Amino acid sequence: MKLRLLLSLLALPLVAQTTPFGTKVSAEPAPAAAPATAAPAAAGISDEFVDDSVQISPFRPSSLPEAKTTRTFQLSKLNRLGSAETTKELQRLYSAFASQSIVDGSPAGSSKALGYVTPVTYSVLQDLGDNRYLAKAAWPAAGPNEALAAGVDTMALLLLEKPAKAGDTGTIKGMHVGAVAILFTPDFAPLKGRRLTLRREAFVECVTLEESPAGLQRFVEAITAGAELSATTNETIPCKKCGGLGFTREAQKGQLVDKRIPCADCASTGKQIISVETKFVP
Repeated sequence: MKLRLLLSLLALPLVAQTTPFGTKVSAEPAPAAAPATAAPAAAGISDEFVDDSVQISPFRPSSLPEAKTTRTFQLSKLNRLGSAETTKELQRLYSAFASQSIVDGSPAGSSKALGYVTPVTYSVLQDLGDNRYLAKAAWPAAGPNEALAAGVDTMALLLLEKPAKAGDTGTIKGMHVGAVAILFTPDFAPLKGRRLTLRREAFVECVTLEESPAGLQRFVEAITAGAELSATTNETIPCKKCGGLGFTREAQKGQLVDKRIPCADCASTGKQIISVETKFVP
């Protein structure tokens, strides 16, 4: 009798059950499998997710202006005999200051730009959302010693003040904020439909200070009232290594005439271009 019961237990089908701790085997009969035609898959529906979002992340920050030396422009010395503070020099420096500052919500009504400001001519290729646009753009070199290289028919990311659409053209004052990485799906030939990442220069549309006699007058009044303002310019100075000659001398044994060696620091021009920060004081 015991042998017959043992044989009947061994004849039961074994069923695998999955648990949080692994797989175990039980002797309960498995439920009948559903027919293949019971739940047909919906035609044309794919489980694959297609990401069409636009992702923009910093790639290379903007190189900020760095002055090699500083000097002071004192308004009280303006147009005095033997003084370098002249009306013409003040106007030149104010033009540089106006191009390096933007109008924003600061208490003074303006603040120092965080990047080089340059005119950007553009043609919109694609709207990336949030007033961000991929565009074919061109801009001249900007900054001391052309720190921002010129762009000619180059793709760039623009943050515009007003909405635009593909094909729109225009020119803005753009503040360079470095390069960004753009992950998106292009909607223009020959890249249309491909998911890719581009690394491009980025510009923010901004408004610079007014360069006019009235603007200059407000600038002088702000300095007189105690505002700490400065402008960075490129200045040409005599080369320190060669003394402005364009070459150095090397004595030759047994000869009266020294050997002239072209100066590498100034490329034999005798002049150097340096970045100078001019600070204005009453």
